[in-house]
Amino acid sequence: MATVDIHYIQAALRCAERKGYATERLLADIGIDSTLLNQPNTRSHGDQMTRLVQRIWSTLNDEFMGCTEHPCKQGVFALMSRHALYYKSLEAVLSQGILFYNLFTNDIQMKLVRGNNLVEIEIYFSRPELDPDHFYQEFWLVIWHRFASWVIGKMIPLKRVCFTYGKPLHANELKYLFPCQHHFNRSVLKLCFSAEYLEYSPIRTQRDLSRFLKHSPADLITIPGEENSYRARIRSLLLNQETKALQCPPFTLLAEGFNVSTQTLRRKLKSEGCSYPQIKNEIRQDLAIEKLLSQKLSVSEIAHQLGFSEPRSFTRAFKDWTGLTPTDYLQSKH
Repeated sequence: MATVDIHYIQAALRCAERKGYATERLLADIGIDSTLLNQPNTRSHGDQMTRLVQRIWSTLNDEFMGCTEHPCKQGVFALMSRHALYYKSLEAVLSQGILFYNLFTNDIQMKLVRGNNLVEIEIYFSRPELDPDHFYQEFWLVIWHRFASWVIGKMIPLKRVCFTYGKPLHANELKYLFPCQHHFNRSVLKLCFSAEYLEYSPIRTQRDLSRFLKHSPADLITIPGEENSYRARIRSLLLNQETKALQCPPFTLLAEGFNVSTQTLRRKLKSEGCSYPQIKNEIRQDLAIEKLLSQKLSVSEIAHQLGFSEPRSFTRAFKDWTGLTPTDYLQSKH
């Protein structure tokens, strides 16, 4: 599990303190000894940081953690990401997410600025003095970098990050959060990466997103990215087809498309802890639940779109996945 510098625990606690909440109970709830707060170079487990952020979100009912003029009720990030994830490229996902927040609040405004080879996400806090530790400004940078990386299954290498304040005492920790060039005392808070990543297609389903949100912000803090895994490449191929019905090519054609032998591809997938049948099953299950609950499609329509020969075959598979028939599963959610 990743660790974080104690500075971020201290800064998060001060977010709650400035809103009038005592920190002793928060520390007890997340299992941190208060004496550690005053010890330099101390690190905290990532799960403790996750629980602390979750508790502050809940206590303040504010996803901006008291660092803006107006609160942001819990659930806004989830709503944004569910909407944005329907788009077919990272550029479209980010553009929709930025548009969403720009319409939702004036406290944080953003721009996606694309040049020939680079793209920048510019961020403007209207009242940065409400975040004196720069905690949420740095957290917001982390959120958008990690979320973009999670969407495409690759940790996006950053070219540079610009901060609107001077070099802080915890500058060494920033090197771990943002392993790239750092520029301080700049006019705009922003992160920069290669524009090629904007063309990548999302590899995530809405069910993936539900799991991601359930543990948030854990994956935002610790997400390693899948880099160039074959699992990620196969998921991208299957989830981003032009056809309405899911097409799963034969394994031999899949290997040919990746310019490797079937033995090599099978070995690569095994080293990643998965197999082609497992990937197909995961995607069919996620899409089946999404189409049943969100799109309200009939069993026969879902069976056809997921490539089953008949509805009965789909119903049997669905029961293997969930323990319930589609009808019973739908009833259990109402």
